[in-house]
Amino acid sequence: MSGFSAEWLAFREPVDAASRNPGITARLLAWRRRYAALAVLDLGGGTGANVRFLAPLLGGEQRWRLVEHDPALLAHGEALFRRWAAERGMTAVDENGALVLADATNRCRLEQLCLNLAGEWERPSFQGVNLVTASALIDLVSSDWLERLARRCWEWRAAICVVLSYDGAIAWEPAMEGDEGARERVNRHQRTDKGFGRALGPDAAPALATLLERLGYRVALRPSPWRLGSEQVEMQAALLAGWIEAARQLDPEPGTWLESWSADRRRLIERGESRLRVGHWDLFAWLDEWPATVHFPREN
Repeated sequence: MSGFSAEWLAFREPVDAASRNPGITARLLAWRRRYAALAVLDLGGGTGANVRFLAPLLGGEQRWRLVEHDPALLAHGEALFRRWAAERGMTAVDENGALVLADATNRCRLEQLCLNLAGEWERPSFQGVNLVTASALIDLVSSDWLERLARRCWEWRAAICVVLSYDGAIAWEPAMEGDEGARERVNRHQRTDKGFGRALGPDAAPALATLLERLGYRVALRPSPWRLGSEQVEMQAALLAGWIEAARQLDPEPGTWLESWSADRRRLIERGESRLRVGHWDLFAWLDEWPATVHFPREN
């Protein structure tokens, strides 16, 4: 499975939060009212940005299991959660291998699990989840992996909220010759193997929507683009560097155009004259019939 640095995840966390589709978030919150307590499985959770965004909105009694394959990101995330809780006036207490974040009205029990999603990641205890979440994950996976995810969620009768899946759109301002050539190479690279088999890349979110609809889910799919300006110079520069590397991996000798294009783009970014829109999808899917309550398994 492809890895991401804590620095990159820190760059994108506020941008992701600002980019989420408000309609998808509203549907999720309306669905959440059906439960007194909520059990959530977060896949590919990194340092926990998805939990930090959703847990305060979902409110009440929650139990999260955050699955991530990189132990360094999990350790970094735990420190972030403790600081985040302190900033919000919440307590952060260790409890039987989990971190419990609480205030007067909300309680979130967070378990961090180090598992490789490219392998056999499902566990019997996951069957009790009501909601499966992921952010910036499914564009990395294969069609077989995505079908397996959809089937597991259906077996668990779980709702699904998968956000910020890349859709293939990259638009720079000001536009330059070379933009389309770079975008085409990025999208070809997106479809290479990221550890799960040939990746779906920009096709992932519509493919998941189709799979879930066939299983009887009601599905909402809405755009959630990044809009980056002069306030996100570092993130634009990091994206540019990553995309140049992706283009060179596909074509080690791309010609002089890539070097010239990237140099011009870098100068615009450094001057604060660059704007960038990167397309994403947010998805929420749910089944019409739900149990009235959820019972968490007894802690060992």
